[in-house]
Amino acid sequence: MIVISSPIGPVSYPLIASTMKRNDFKIEFNTAGDVRLDAIPLLEKTNYVLVRRMLIITPKIGNKIAVWKKGSANDILLNLILKLYGYKSEIIYTDEPSKVYILYKEGKADSALVTTAVSKEGVYVEDLLREKGFDLPGICGADILNDSIESDFVSIYNEGIDLFKENIEETAEYVAEYLADNLSVYRPSMFIQSIIESSEFLVSKLNSPYTFRKVF
Repeated sequence: MIVISSPIGPVSYPLIASTMKRNDFKIEFNTAGDVRLDAIPLLEKTNYVLVRRMLIITPKIGNKIAVWKKGSANDILLNLILKLYGYKSEIIYTDEPSKVYILYKEGKADSALVTTAVSKEGVYVEDLLREKGFDLPGICGADILNDSIESDFVSIYNEGIDLFKENIEETAEYVAEYLADNLSVYRPSMFIQSIIESSEFLVSKLNSPYTFRKVF
């Protein structure tokens, strides 16, 4: 049986959705597997891009920027952007993803790095990096650790994406129930639906493995 390792986040949603129709693979959250899914800055290498255009800085790069969790992929990307643009912005951290946008709305920060499910007003992270000549193929990806199961993984993930396309409301509800019942993680189905609709989920193989490089 194929074992796919994934964080508990949007990149896992098509994977979870695929369990609606098949049981020939196992999801292990944050442990070892044949394939590792994660944010691209946290992968040792990226063979496939799975999510693009999911993170924005809203409304623009400010002087005080709210972001989720020090050391997270979001934090790494924000620090990279600030370094490339030469900004000395203060970073306001919170360990609660839902509080990032609240910090901005309450005036405790004048901008925030958030998902497109939270706000669509702003600048995409990939676009900000590309403007400074830094190539980031996407936000989340897959590191294939066992080449023999590559085609099976592609089939599994694509099937999950297709299920969202066929009936996004039903599939989002299924994923929300899976997270609550199996992991005690509570994500409203409307949030799941929104992030699927507002981001680009795909299975795009890179010509050669991509390695994220830090410049700070």
